[in-house]
Amino acid sequence: MYQSFIGLEIHVQLTTESKVFCSCKNHFGDEPNTNVCPVCMGLPGSLPALNEEAIKKSYAVARALNCRLSEECVFERKNYFYPDLPKNYQISQFEKPLGTDGYIDIEFNGKKKRVRIHECHLEEDAGKMVHAGDMSLLDFNRTGTPLLEIVTEPDLELAEEAEVLIQELRRIVRYLGVSDGNMEEGSMRADANVSINPAGQGLGNKVEVKNLNSSRFVRKSLSFEISRQSEIMEKGGTIVQETRLWNENRDQTEIMRTKENANDYRYFPEPDLPPFRTDKEFLSQVEDLQVELPLSRRDRYRNDYGLNELQADFICDEKFTADFFEECIQGGADPLQLVSWLSSDVQKELNRHGMVLEHSPLSSRRLVEMLQLLTQGRIHGKIAKQVLQVIFEEDKDPETIIRERNWEQITDSSAIQEIIDGVLNDFPKAVQEIQAGDSKPVKFLIGKVMQASSGRAEPKKVQQLLSSSLQVRTLDILSFGGAISGTRRGDGFIEPGDMLDIRKYLARDGEIAADLRFEEIQMGKFLSEELSPEDWAALVHRIFKLLKRGSNGILIAHGTDTLAYTAALLHWFFGSSNTPILLTAAVNPLEEDSSGVDHLKNGIMELEAAGRKGWPDLDVSGPSSVRVSVSGRVYPAYNLKFRNFEDGEQLFSTWNQNILKKTESNADLDIDRLDELPELDYVTSIFEQILKRVALVKIYPGMQSSLIKALIDQGVNCLVLELYDSGTANLSQSPFSIREALEYGKAKGVRFYCTSQQEGLVDFADYVTSHQLWKEGARAMGPDSSESAFARVIAEEFAAQLEKDDKL
Repeated sequence: MYQSFIGLEIHVQLTTESKVFCSCKNHFGDEPNTNVCPVCMGLPGSLPALNEEAIKKSYAVARALNCRLSEECVFERKNYFYPDLPKNYQISQFEKPLGTDGYIDIEFNGKKKRVRIHECHLEEDAGKMVHAGDMSLLDFNRTGTPLLEIVTEPDLELAEEAEVLIQELRRIVRYLGVSDGNMEEGSMRADANVSINPAGQGLGNKVEVKNLNSSRFVRKSLSFEISRQSEIMEKGGTIVQETRLWNENRDQTEIMRTKENANDYRYFPEPDLPPFRTDKEFLSQVEDLQVELPLSRRDRYRNDYGLNELQADFICDEKFTADFFEECIQGGADPLQLVSWLSSDVQKELNRHGMVLEHSPLSSRRLVEMLQLLTQGRIHGKIAKQVLQVIFEEDKDPETIIRERNWEQITDSSAIQEIIDGVLNDFPKAVQEIQAGDSKPVKFLIGKVMQASSGRAEPKKVQQLLSSSLQVRTLDILSFGGAISGTRRGDGFIEPGDMLDIRKYLARDGEIAADLRFEEIQMGKFLSEELSPEDWAALVHRIFKLLKRGSNGILIAHGTDTLAYTAALLHWFFGSSNTPILLTAAVNPLEEDSSGVDHLKNGIMELEAAGRKGWPDLDVSGPSSVRVSVSGRVYPAYNLKFRNFEDGEQLFSTWNQNILKKTESNADLDIDRLDELPELDYVTSIFEQILKRVALVKIYPGMQSSLIKALIDQGVNCLVLELYDSGTANLSQSPFSIREALEYGKAKGVRFYCTSQQEGLVDFADYVTSHQLWKEGARAMGPDSSESAFARVIAEEFAAQLEKDDKL
C-alpha cells in the first residue's frame, strides 16, 4: 500500500492599482506591452520601489492563514533565464519571507483537516507567453504584477483534497478583497508537488507539476501523477525528481525538465530594495483588513440558522452572497426560506440573465419584501416566482409589481368568508353530506370557492374558514398496504386486504373529536415487502397534492417490514412541512387486534393534536413534521429500527438516538415548497431510474470486489455500504477485499455512502481501513442508519433530477 504526499505552491495576483516595484498600471486585458516601463523591463539604471498596498495585502493574507508575521522581511533576486523574464532574475523572498508557520483548515468528505502553511512570500510575476503555430509571442504587461506565493507543507494525501484547498484559498483571498482569484485569467495559479512511497516510509522523490490554472486541473493532474508513480513503483522502478506540465488535451502530465533546487537559482539579497520592517500602525492596518472567513461563516450559519452543509457552502461561496444573506435576515427574512429561494429561483434568474447577484436589480430589500408578501399570504409561491422574474426584467419593487398586475391574493378573512357563505348557500346538499360524516364534498366546495374568487383566494385560508363554517376538520388516511389493512386467510396466512375503513374501527365514543372527518384513499393492495418504486412515487405524489390542498393532517397505514425505509423517505421529502404526517403499522390485521385499534385511535388523536399545536419534542436533533406511531409509542421518522423484544411484543427503536441529539439531522429536500409537482408518470419514471442506480450492500467477511463491480457494470452509481464499527472494511490486497471495487468505482464516478452494522457514529476515525475508505472518496453518513441513509440518497437523487430537468 502506497502513501501519497502532496504540497502546493499557490500564486495569487494581488489587486493593486500599480505593479509591485513600479508605477505601471496593473490591469488585466489591456493591449499587449502597453503597461511597461524601464523598471519592470529591467533596463539599466532603473530602480524598484516597493508598493505599500501590495505588502499590506500580502501580510493580510498571511494573517488570515494564521502565519507568524515577520517583523522584517527581505527581498532577494532569484536568477534564471526564460523568455518571459526580461531582467533574467525575479525579485522574490527566500531567507526571510513575510509569513511562516501558518495553517488552513479544509473539509473533504465530511472529514476536517488542518494543512500547515510553510510560508507566504511576495514576489513579482513574469510576463505571458502566447504560442501561435511556430511562433511564440511575449506580453510583458504582467511582468512586475504583485504575486503572493503561498507554500503548504506536504500534508495532503488526495488530489481531491488539493482541489478543495485551492477552492478554499480562493474564497479567502476574495473575502479579504486582495485578489479576484480568477484562475481562468491567471490571477491564481498553482504548482503541485507530489511524491509517493510505501506507507510508513515518509517522503519519496517529488515531482512538480507546473502552472495549473484551475482547481479541476490540479485534481486531474495529481490523480494522474499518483497513478503514474504507483505503477512505476509496482514494477520496481524509481521515481525521478523532475518538473512536468499538464496536457489538458491528453489528460496526462508530460516531462518539462529535470528539477532544479534552490542553489540553482543563486539567491542573493536585492541591492536596490531595503528590508521591509513592520510597525504598530502597519500591523493595525493589516488587522483592519481581516474579515470573518468562509469556514467560520459556514459553521456559524449551520449552528445559528439551521442550514445544512450544502446550503451553508452555497451561501458562503461568495462574500457578497453571504453579506446579502445576512442583510435579508436582518430585514426579517426566515433563514431556511431565504436560502431555498437564493439557491434555486434567484440563481436561475441570475443564470438566465447572465448576471451575478452583486450587479443584479435584486436588492436584499426587494427580496425580503417579496418573501414577506409570500409569508403574509398576499401572494402564493407561483406568483412569487413571477414577481421575481419581473424584478429582473423591469427593475421594479415587488409591491409595485403586484399592484400593477393585480396579482395580490384575497387574504381578507371577511371577503373570503363572504364567498364561502355564497357557495354553501348554493350547494346545501354537499353541506348535508359533510355533516353526515362524508368528507368527499369538501374538495368540491373548495374548488367552487376558488372558482368564485377567480383563483385569487388564499387556498390555506379557504381551507381553514371552510372547515370552521362546516365545523369539520379533515384528516387524510392513506392505506398503503401492509398487515394493518390485510386479512387472515383460512389457512392462517396474512394477505393484502382492501382499503383500511377507518369508520369501522372508530366509534363515536367521545375519544375522537366530533368535528373530524376522514378522507380515505387506497394507495395499493400489497404487503409492505412488496413495495415497488411505483408505490413510493404514488405516495410522494399524493402527499404533495394533499399538502397543497391544505390537509389538516395525513395518516399513513403501512406494513412493518419496510416502514423504516418509507418513514425516512418521507422525512427527507416532507420533514419541513407544516402539516403533521404520521405513519402507523400493526403486525396483525386490525380486524383481529383490539389493541391495534386502540393504538390507531391514539395515533389519530396525536395527529389531530399535532395539527393544532405541532408535534412534541422527541429529544432528538432536527425538527420534522413526520413521525411514526406503533404499538402506542411515537418515534422520529428517521433511524427507525425494527426489534423483537423478549416479552414477545414487536416494537421499533431509534438507532443512535443519543448521538442524534448532538448532530445535524434536518430534512433537506423541502419538496413542499414547489408550487407544482410534475405529473405522476414523470415522478414514477424518476423513482424507477433512481432505484436502478442506487444499491444498499452489506459488507461481510470474505466479500469479494467482483460482486460490487458487477453492480457497477449494471449501471449502479450510488452505493450505500453497510460497514463495521465506525466505518471499517477489508481493504487489504487479498482477494477477499473491497479495495479493488472502490478503486474501480472511483474511476467510474461511483459515489459510496457508508453506514455501520453496529449502532454508533460512522466518522472514519482511528482505523487505517477507515482512512483508506475516505481516501477512495467514500462519504461517512455519521449517525444515519442504513435505511435512513438509503432513503436520503434517493431523496437527494430525486432533487438533483428535478433540477437537471428544470422542474424545480
